[in-house]
Amino acid sequence: MVPSVVFIGDIVEVFFQMKFFYCGKPKGIVGNRVSKSREDCEENILKQFELLERVTLPSLRDQSDPQFRLVLLTSTRMPQECKDHLTWLLNHYLPGRSEVLFARPMVAGRVFRNYMQRLGDGPDTVIQTQVLEGDAFGVTFVKTLREHAIQSWSQIPTEKGQRTGGTFMSFKRGLKLRLRENTPVGLEVTSTSNAPFGLSLVARRTGRYNPELINPDVLGVKLPHVSIRTRDIHCMRVVSGESARNMPPVDEDILIQARQEFGVLKSADAVARKRNRLRVAQTVDGVIGMRRAG
Repeated sequence: MVPSVVFIGDIVEVFFQMKFFYCGKPKGIVGNRVSKSREDCEENILKQFELLERVTLPSLRDQSDPQFRLVLLTSTRMPQECKDHLTWLLNHYLPGRSEVLFARPMVAGRVFRNYMQRLGDGPDTVIQTQVLEGDAFGVTFVKTLREHAIQSWSQIPTEKGQRTGGTFMSFKRGLKLRLRENTPVGLEVTSTSNAPFGLSLVARRTGRYNPELINPDVLGVKLPHVSIRTRDIHCMRVVSGESARNMPPVDEDILIQARQEFGVLKSADAVARKRNRLRVAQTVDGVIGMRRAG
């Protein structure tokens, strides 16, 4: 069933779009299983659940502008226990503002595009925002993004009284966060990233583009792009591996500023696991084991 959406002037609410343990084509989830051991796959899915619950979902729940929707894409081959827990998480953090799409291996951007094109009647200008693993958004992210989207959309030339095409947007600066045992040990402001912060598209929902379908290297070259530059920082991404190895320790001044936007940083142990609420299994042998306690 297609969900109802809230229209705000000429711009509809923001649609956050996230892949969760979804490999898609060309390799698909079968190819992923061949290339990785079972232990690696279990560790990966547990890590993704951890980041989703401790970082991404709380940041969306805390938005000052609640007019948005999270569309999360995952595999039909995910164990049923994982599906159940994923659905429970979204209903817990974003009741009535979230949805899980279970799909076979396909190009993720096409799945999101088809979803947007199936939305009901009404003004069809939408904001689609890409969510990557470990992403968090400041409390005024949606409000700030919408303001820039409305401005960008108003500047698009009209054809026969209607605006066509669209504009990609992303935030120039963001925070990189390094975690160790779920505790922040590195925090850095950066304007360079392998993937843009808060990559979004304002366009007709029936259009052929989607943030998942484009190469960020062509932004501003082959595709129109607005780099949003603000004094406040609205995006944060948990990083690991090589990109986190040389990060500086947490700077108190940066942390104070970041805490105003990101509730996950309001205390040193804010992202630590709350074991009194969830019991977490260590394997995914038919059971991810993440259930409400009691």
